[in-house]
Amino acid sequence: MTKRRVGIEITAQCIRMAIFNGEKENPTLERLVEHAIDDSSPIGELLLEMLDSRPGFADRFCSTLPTTSGFVRRLSFPFSDTRKIDAAARMELAAQLPTDISEHIVVTTPPQADAQGGFITTAVTAKTEQIEAALQPFEAVKLPLHVLGLSPYTEACGLHNWFSDGLLVQVHEQQLLISLLQQGQVISFEACGNVGNNSDTLAARIAREAAMICRSARLPHQKLCLIGNGVSPALNKALAGRGLELVELPLRDNSQAVEPAFLPVCARALAADQPMVNFRRGPFTLKSEWASLKKHLYIGGALMLAALIIAGGTAIHTYRHKTDVAEGYRKQMTQLFRQTLPETRAIVNIPMQLQVAVQQLKETSQLVGLDKSTSALSVLREFSAHTPADLKVDIKNFNYEDQSLVVDGVTNSFDSVNRLTGELRKSPIFGEVRIADAKTGLDGQQISFRLQITIGQQGGQQ
Repeated sequence: MTKRRVGIEITAQCIRMAIFNGEKENPTLERLVEHAIDDSSPIGELLLEMLDSRPGFADRFCSTLPTTSGFVRRLSFPFSDTRKIDAAARMELAAQLPTDISEHIVVTTPPQADAQGGFITTAVTAKTEQIEAALQPFEAVKLPLHVLGLSPYTEACGLHNWFSDGLLVQVHEQQLLISLLQQGQVISFEACGNVGNNSDTLAARIAREAAMICRSARLPHQKLCLIGNGVSPALNKALAGRGLELVELPLRDNSQAVEPAFLPVCARALAADQPMVNFRRGPFTLKSEWASLKKHLYIGGALMLAALIIAGGTAIHTYRHKTDVAEGYRKQMTQLFRQTLPETRAIVNIPMQLQVAVQQLKETSQLVGLDKSTSALSVLREFSAHTPADLKVDIKNFNYEDQSLVVDGVTNSFDSVNRLTGELRKSPIFGEVRIADAKTGLDGQQISFRLQITIGQQGGQQ
């Protein structure tokens, strides 16, 4: 959906409207509209006609109070939390002002740090009946006015990208308003009342008021930016003749400079996204936004509920399927367990019980020599298999330890000892076969010998 920013001005003689696209960095002016009115004109219907379409969901609308009978004060606080400032501003104003402000709406500008370590904000008030009157044409046709600002704060906010330091001079609807801007913030302003049509007289008054404002703020002469339907080439020439520097805003309408009469309403449109002052709060908070959101929220909620139901059903189906598969595997494991270990009655943990049974079988097979490991029985069997059948050998001692074997025996000759040693070296499990001792017995007929054998290496050694 295309987003638009719309500035609206309603005066006693006409309605002006400026429509920009939604781009914040490079806003483009789409259309400027002006419509004459009188006391009997249906303002709300004219607004819809000038808009040329029903307001879109993403559109933002901004207008300002025509005049204010409220108060403006600069306040200082030791904190910068906007909620605390909003709460404290009303109490501070009630203490400073000589009148009751219970029927006023109080708005504060963003706080700025000062040299003393505190924070300065501007508190602005407006009567509730004045706000109600300003909102009535919009509410009559259900046109959502998002921002109801106040001059010069709204205009300064909208033009801060092009003019943030200097004097903003509004010569508009026969009224003169001069504001001192620093870093986009309104430091002070002077409402000079009605003005005449004489350019030289008006230029002299502007120069005088501008000098007083700069002197009060202890600033040198500032640049001037003129907006409003009272700005004319003759006025610009008269001000330039007095040595005042004028700034021209880069706003264009079909490659032509925007007429000064439309500059205030353009500034309001550009301030619709980031208002500095907005009286749409408290009892005047925009409620139509919530109403317009309801349909979208209902649709979104229904879609989310449907997605949750589908996801939940899928999860339940997947869980049941996996549970059935797991139950089938469990039954198969139980059946195999019963077949493998029929003497075991209690079934607690089938995989663990099978692992224990396998380990027990391994230990038993090693003890009896059924496996291919170098157990005592397998070593003895290997020794016997590599003893020549024609040798007369009498084994007296067979001492088996981990990775070693010591054999004491008796035979009939030294040649028999050498033959036995040679045959044993051919065994794949005997690493080294060494004759540790060989000697003739006391009777002189037999040879006593001792063999030391290393176990665990592949292939014999000569």
